[in-house]
Amino acid sequence: MLHVIKRIARKSIKAALGVVGLEVVSKAHHWQDVKQFIPFEETMAGAKEAGLSLGAYIDVKHNVPGATQAVHDQLAGFGIFNERIDRVCEIGPGSGRYLEKTLQACKPSHYEVYETARPWADWLNKTYHVVCLPTDGKTLAATPSASIDLIQAHKVFVVTLFLTTCSYFQEIVRVTRPGAWIIFDIMTEDCMDTYNLDPWIKTGLNDRTYPAIMPKNFAIDFFQKHGIGFVGSFLVPMKPGKTECMVFRKQGSPKADPCN
Repeated sequence: MLHVIKRIARKSIKAALGVVGLEVVSKAHHWQDVKQFIPFEETMAGAKEAGLSLGAYIDVKHNVPGATQAVHDQLAGFGIFNERIDRVCEIGPGSGRYLEKTLQACKPSHYEVYETARPWADWLNKTYHVVCLPTDGKTLAATPSASIDLIQAHKVFVVTLFLTTCSYFQEIVRVTRPGAWIIFDIMTEDCMDTYNLDPWIKTGLNDRTYPAIMPKNFAIDFFQKHGIGFVGSFLVPMKPGKTECMVFRKQGSPKADPCN
């Protein structure tokens, strides 16, 4: 395993500063200023050649080995998966590495996704039988109000423009039920301290909208004004820096049945 990781790391070193560890977005979408994507065919072939699962391969090549599992474990520590979660919505699941772990943790009866990259969306539907909804890149228009028990977005709002992210925030408020969990990562002030700023400047992305900063207090205040409490957060590695994973919960009584 170690030699595989080293081999992949060596292949990636020239692109390390340009790689941003993102989930997939469409070239036709307005996130076209993102420097590098995770291409479907190339990624699939790379994982097969390396003898790694898709999620493990993406962690090794684009981020930090074990990063996805570490995020899932920390989320589980909040008690998110201790209660019945029947309906899940994920924004920008890309390769589905977080999706896979969520399905394993609570086996929801309904899992819907908004994914702009068609090859990945088709693959997710075929592999995990999730519902792929039409997306306009700013709303959750196909999701009924107050219908979701858990909504999550990983490595998405670090790319979207400020008002696009706010549009998604409004939609999250709309589609979640009382007691619902809300999970997403953003690039807060804590992710752009003096230590982390220099590596980002060296990426050459200083003339682009990525990485997109979202003030932590703004996000917390926004959701609190809509009856959604801030539960906690933790830092997540994302080359060449980090993001902050935020956990919220909507006020109201959740379903009490444990996950099967």
